[in-house]
Amino acid sequence: MISSLRHPLHHIKMNGALSKLCHHVQRISRNCMPRQHSFVTCFRGRVSPLARHSRESHSTFSRRHHTLSSPDNAISISSTNSPEENVNMFSEMSGSSDKTAFLSLLSEMCGSAAGLSAVLDMRDQCNTMIRVLPEPRLLRFDKVLFEVLKSAVRFDTTEIATVTKSSPREILEVVGRSDRVHPIRNEEELQHRIADNRSVFILTHVLLPGRPLVALHVAHSQGMFQCVSDIKEGEDGSSLDSLCRRAKEGEESEGSGQTEGIVSDKGDILSCLQFSPSSPYRRVNTFYSISSLEISLRGIPCGGWCISKAKSHLSIPHSIYTTLSPIPGFRNWCNASIKRGHEKVKTIMGDKTPDVLTLLSTPDHMTQVPPHLQPTISQLAAYYLLKEKQRGAALDPVGHFHLTNGAVVWGLRWAGRRSEEMMEQSLGLMVNYLYDEQAGVRAERYASDDKEVTAGAAVKDLLGG
Repeated sequence: MISSLRHPLHHIKMNGALSKLCHHVQRISRNCMPRQHSFVTCFRGRVSPLARHSRESHSTFSRRHHTLSSPDNAISISSTNSPEENVNMFSEMSGSSDKTAFLSLLSEMCGSAAGLSAVLDMRDQCNTMIRVLPEPRLLRFDKVLFEVLKSAVRFDTTEIATVTKSSPREILEVVGRSDRVHPIRNEEELQHRIADNRSVFILTHVLLPGRPLVALHVAHSQGMFQCVSDIKEGEDGSSLDSLCRRAKEGEESEGSGQTEGIVSDKGDILSCLQFSPSSPYRRVNTFYSISSLEISLRGIPCGGWCISKAKSHLSIPHSIYTTLSPIPGFRNWCNASIKRGHEKVKTIMGDKTPDVLTLLSTPDHMTQVPPHLQPTISQLAAYYLLKEKQRGAALDPVGHFHLTNGAVVWGLRWAGRRSEEMMEQSLGLMVNYLYDEQAGVRAERYASDDKEVTAGAAVKDLLGG
């Protein structure tokens, strides 16, 4: 009987009674015979795909059941699997009917170092797989992981640490390869980043002190930096007293609104520092590079927490906190706006339109912005930073990050970074964002529906106030 039914049942015509008998035998064979010899899944002595799928499903079910039994089991199993295997196994579990138990399991896993590390690795791998094939199962699982990590990685579960020459070698290596804004080329440059007048801060989770989440590079000086090369080469910037005195006396380049290469704000210089030239000297802390080291924490504001905690760590009376930041999308925006006939852009360019078009069409590595065009390009950059929005938020991604954390668009700098990449991105312009004691209030305003962008008077003046 069994040997005569080696073909799949749906290929055999049977009357009702025989059909019932065959299904009865089928149930018995499933319970009593080895899976690979079940007559409904065998054909010509070979195991059919259906049999393999059945065994894999049975194995998955068993492991799923075992995994759900406790966080310890989940951690143990996840530690022996590859990240991809974990994503496949856990993502199937995320679609189970008992979602509450599954979320509880992942949350409890995040209560230990090994479990949190496994969940971070899973989201990292899940994002990699989504980029290749955005399956609904993976997209659903990514949302689950995000919610779990958002609860586990919070401001109060993270801490700041200073990287020093005596830091573990693993930490130094991570810092050495992490800076995508200003890559560290060698060991000597890494040592310079952690010298006396420079700092590197890392944000870590309290459970994973050896796994940095964010790296923040800071330069400490008695003056304002003109360009990134000065920071990297150990210069100390232009004297604050000198800048303040020049601003107060109105010693600006005629017609350009620039002081020593900066579109500066004489009112802001005095008000944010709250000093006169005769007052005690202050220190400028310039955040010149910040890098997220965990793609798995995308959507969680770890960068802002790192800046906030670094400010508290560097709490020194009469200090200011500023950035020297890129404007990565500015040049492309200029080209796109001109092509679509952006009215405000046409108004700003005015009679300089032919020269601006020639400048933008010049090969990137040859681009040099002539002095007579700098005011026009500065106006375009101010409009881009303050007015151009995407879904209500600042279009510029770096600007959006700093505005989210309550910074002020304070000043524009020419030749802030002399490199082909910077010329390609922003024609050599960089921007200072200023952090002060009102940052928290501004962050709330920017988070509102209005997405209010706060700028210093000098930047606003470029747009006519």
